[in-house]
Amino acid sequence: MKKYSCILFILFLSCKEEKKVKNNGFNLKNSDEIYRKVSKIPDNQLTKIDVPEFIDLDTIEGDSKKIDITIKNKGQRSLTSLIVKPPCSCNEVSKYDSIMLPNQSQTISVNMKFEKLGNFYQGISIYGSFYPYIKKVYIEGYRRK
Repeated sequence: MKKYSCILFILFLSCKEEKKVKNNGFNLKNSDEIYRKVSKIPDNQLTKIDVPEFIDLDTIEGDSKKIDITIKNKGQRSLTSLIVKPPCSCNEVSKYDSIMLPNQSQTISVNMKFEKLGNFYQGISIYGSFYPYIKKVYIEGYRRK
């Protein structure tokens, strides 16, 4: 019984979603809070972004993998309030600029953790002043070892 209690406690701590996103004051657990903030941006201030919809990692070994996501502001307005939210706070996101000028690109690295063996399918949420305020990048693959 103690063994299972310890395992549950460690799992609880490893994926506790209480981290803050930069200094924006957003709790990663509350995606609705982030969406409510960015959805208040007027339509005439929105831009367009280009991000991949899917990233196929094929077969990986090990419990983590660094993933690079390139975001391009392809609209005519500046992108403001860019927020990248991984599926779990145990995943690390590199520093990135929350403001992007038109036609500017940046690559954001996410160190993804995969605890279970087998197939995985996880989504990284991207919020900001672009239409439709939120986009998802889905990471899929198979963890062998």
